[in-house]
Amino acid sequence: MYLGYRRRHKRLIRFGVLLLLIWFWFCLPPTLFTVPTSPVLLDQNEQLLAARIAADQQWRFATPDSVPIRFREAITTFEDKHFDSHIGVHFPSIARALYQNFKNTEVVSGGSTISMQVIRMSRGNPRRTYFEKAKEIIRALRLETKYSKDEIMLMYATHAPMGGNVVGLEAASWRYFNCAPHQLTWAETATLAVLPNAPSLMHPGKNRDALKAKRNRLLKTLHEQGAMDLLTYELSIEEGLPDKPKRLPQKAMHLLTKMDRGKGKRSISSLDVTLQTEAEKVISRHQKVLAENLVHNAAALIIDVKKQQIVSYIGNVGTPGQGEHVDVLEALRSPGSTLKPFLYAAMLDDGFITPKQLLRDVPVNFSGFAPKNFDKSYRGVVPADEALARSLNVPAVEMLKTYGVTPFHDVLLNSGFRNLNQPSSHYGLSLILGGGEVTPIQLASAYAEMAHTLNTFYDTNGKYAAKHPLFRHDLNQDEDPSLRSEPLTFSAGSAFHTMEALFKVNRPASEAGWEQLGSSRRIGWKTGTSYGFRDAWAVGCTPEYVVLVWVGNADGVGRPGVIGSQAAAPILFDLFDILPATTWFHPPEDEFVPLRICRQSGHRASRHCTTIDTVYTSHHCIEASACPYHVPIFVNAQKTQRVDRSCDAKPLAINWFSLPALETWYFKNSHPEHREIPPWNPDCYNKSTEADFSILHPLHKATIKLPVDMQSGQQPLVMKVANNGETLHWHLDDLYIGTTQGIHEMERTVSPGKHQLLVVNLEGEIQVSTFQIE
Repeated sequence: MYLGYRRRHKRLIRFGVLLLLIWFWFCLPPTLFTVPTSPVLLDQNEQLLAARIAADQQWRFATPDSVPIRFREAITTFEDKHFDSHIGVHFPSIARALYQNFKNTEVVSGGSTISMQVIRMSRGNPRRTYFEKAKEIIRALRLETKYSKDEIMLMYATHAPMGGNVVGLEAASWRYFNCAPHQLTWAETATLAVLPNAPSLMHPGKNRDALKAKRNRLLKTLHEQGAMDLLTYELSIEEGLPDKPKRLPQKAMHLLTKMDRGKGKRSISSLDVTLQTEAEKVISRHQKVLAENLVHNAAALIIDVKKQQIVSYIGNVGTPGQGEHVDVLEALRSPGSTLKPFLYAAMLDDGFITPKQLLRDVPVNFSGFAPKNFDKSYRGVVPADEALARSLNVPAVEMLKTYGVTPFHDVLLNSGFRNLNQPSSHYGLSLILGGGEVTPIQLASAYAEMAHTLNTFYDTNGKYAAKHPLFRHDLNQDEDPSLRSEPLTFSAGSAFHTMEALFKVNRPASEAGWEQLGSSRRIGWKTGTSYGFRDAWAVGCTPEYVVLVWVGNADGVGRPGVIGSQAAAPILFDLFDILPATTWFHPPEDEFVPLRICRQSGHRASRHCTTIDTVYTSHHCIEASACPYHVPIFVNAQKTQRVDRSCDAKPLAINWFSLPALETWYFKNSHPEHREIPPWNPDCYNKSTEADFSILHPLHKATIKLPVDMQSGQQPLVMKVANNGETLHWHLDDLYIGTTQGIHEMERTVSPGKHQLLVVNLEGEIQVSTFQIE
């Protein structure tokens, strides 16, 4: 019986030991600390940009990568001299603490190691009892078997109380000394090392003499241990204490929200804290002025093209209570005219135009869509690069009609405008004037990609990489915040021509106020204004930087003066002024070929062109159409009349630069030197069968809303025709209404509904316009 009892007893002991070992192994939770942490945003050099208080109202930063050597030496000297050698518990210290406590009949010493303090902090600092101390000892032993000394020190440095609602070394370093932990002096490090010892009684806001004395004792010990020389020690003990916790930086707050996504993590961005600070000052200064016109919000983005990084991110500087929390850089907005450079580049690439090719700039109507230039004027014809530089709407729509909405929609999708996800028919021709919606960061990225294409083409001696880095739109810590690999459609040649056009900017006739803008550096820049004055844009490009500025109201309310050149461009140039010196793009010579062009029309030269220039341009331009404006004609000796052999025995054969009648009507107003094609000699029989007149108003398929006179009712419709001066006969709705000579204008009162105007000259040539009166 006795032997059986002993065997059962041994089995129970072994079973108890096994249970104890199992409990020991699992006595720690999978994650020691589950407390919330503060969202923190750092710049590229790990300088603090912004932080928010944690959900439990504590300033507690997420665990850093390492603990500075100075703090490790200071905290082990002060709290746990045997940290690197013990197994989680220093038993002589425990014995000494027990002896002192029993002797004094109260707790006067704890004997806790840093490992034991980590366990205590992870359990919410429960009430001190001998039973709790025993649990801390066991768990500290297990802690040392599960984690390295460095990991344990990181836990301590992250969760040690530092006075008030400041927790952890990094939060305390920024709150008390406004610097990162590795930048702390010995005196500052020692101050933070002694704080956790009694954080509720002693912090920089009170008991300052006791705190300083405690700090200086630690500094003396560190000096005696050889951690610092005598001069450093003497200077350190003379350093004062911080007066009170400092307010943490609040820069790039929208980016902090974007990168953190509610996780309370430590995010390292590509921003530059110095540049971000200066940029925010520029935006804030302008925004205060804009707010006087009830324009409450402004945003800006700066991209370092060569580093392929976003270096300044200002999601929104706004009037309090006016949508200032909206990250406009990620919001969908109408881009206005800022997409025009991409159409220009695409048409160069596909051989539709040359840079100097004349484009139509006359009143047009496309099935009810009648775009107008911002200044309400027309030039007849205008060179393509000038049309882009002046941001003219009518030539841009004409270009899109020629190129095709669907191909251009594909170009934009390939350029990163992924939110233009409706079928191309949904946007139509208005796409080029801001008929779709993009985000500012997408727009800046697309411009930056064009600049990057030029940079890499030159740097790689005229060779394209298989894929071009495209600036990312989704910034977060888990992915590279600035890059993705995806080719774009624009060649270096078309990109260079586009940048050259954007630099020339005699600019812009479509937006007032450009004369006051200027810069000492060479910048290719484009402005834009959305319909209803809701969005004002300015984008500037150099080989080094792309700067984008948006101005408007976050809620979409339009205001007079929200115009790209007036509201956004001044900010753009001020932002460039805070950037380092910039250069200009090198011509991609491997992309260029000599091309003979007509000096007057800018088209590829035809055999009828009178003056030909040879220019170096993108090889794609050799596919552009030949000049259609120079025509061979016969004239009399004085070159005043067109003739043929039926009326002139010795006609003079010449090539004449001749524009269509409608284009001529507007072109000659701004070009008085222009000579219209001579009229036919009345005695000639072989007159041209081409109509040399055109209806100016009303345009074909136009919808017209006539003003109403309070006394006489609806105002009459004014009808105009562009012509060289010959006799014209007018018919309205199949009724003859009169004949004109010289100046061709007529007025008629027209009832609402559909009407047809028909104009005939003496040779029977006809022009027709069908229109609608509302």
